[in-house]
Amino acid sequence: MPRILLTNDDGIYSNGIRAAVKALSELGEVYVVAPLFQRSASGRAMTLHRPIRAKLVDVPGAKVAYGIDGTPTDCVIFAIARFGKFDMTVSGINLGENLSTEITVSGTASAAIEAATHGIPGIAISLEVDWKKTLGEGEGIDFSVATLFLRRIAEAVLRKGLPGGVDMLNVNVPSDATPETPIAMTRLARKRYCPTVEERVDPRGHPYYWIVGRRTTEFEPGTDAYALKVERKVSVTPINIDMTAGVDFGEVRMVLTGG
Repeated sequence: MPRILLTNDDGIYSNGIRAAVKALSELGEVYVVAPLFQRSASGRAMTLHRPIRAKLVDVPGAKVAYGIDGTPTDCVIFAIARFGKFDMTVSGINLGENLSTEITVSGTASAAIEAATHGIPGIAISLEVDWKKTLGEGEGIDFSVATLFLRRIAEAVLRKGLPGGVDMLNVNVPSDATPETPIAMTRLARKRYCPTVEERVDPRGHPYYWIVGRRTTEFEPGTDAYALKVERKVSVTPINIDMTAGVDFGEVRMVLTGG
């Protein structure tokens, strides 16, 4: 049977990762290695200056499950070192969408990117949620449609592989999606948030700062954000981890040397 690595950045106790196990368990052996705690926005950070701890966790449907006191990238590295090569890596189902070039900040997407650097095809999948109605580990969220799309996409990737030049897929499912919701093939939007720093004052009169993001509300057609937020479609973006610009190197040389 195919060997599938499942991870996330919401933590091993998230209902999203349990929903993903149900979606994947009939497709292959599911190995779960995920952070013990919430590690959103950790990007591809690695834990290099202290040891990491691993804890066996009971996750129904998984062949084995470990919680790691590190980042999503740590989880992928740990899993490969301990269990060897996998046929596919899935990261999610994440609570909240991961859109635009800011997926490099996302622990969810970065886990799939890390797996791709090891030659393992990956899927990062996120579910749009209403944060006003979301509690704890995703209590009350209906993952049924997201698991349906995850199973469809994962089964296709296991059967056919990813096309040449595609290392992973970044998938975003609308909160109101149904099994009939169309899939849109998209490119990454330029930006989803415009971050800034908000200054506040503590009870002792000392200033402190929060990084906050103002959401972009206008999106270019053809992008993941437009498909999800405007068209209400499932966005699937093929990602290549080689970020080398597709430009004539001679043009760059002209800029640098003037000749």
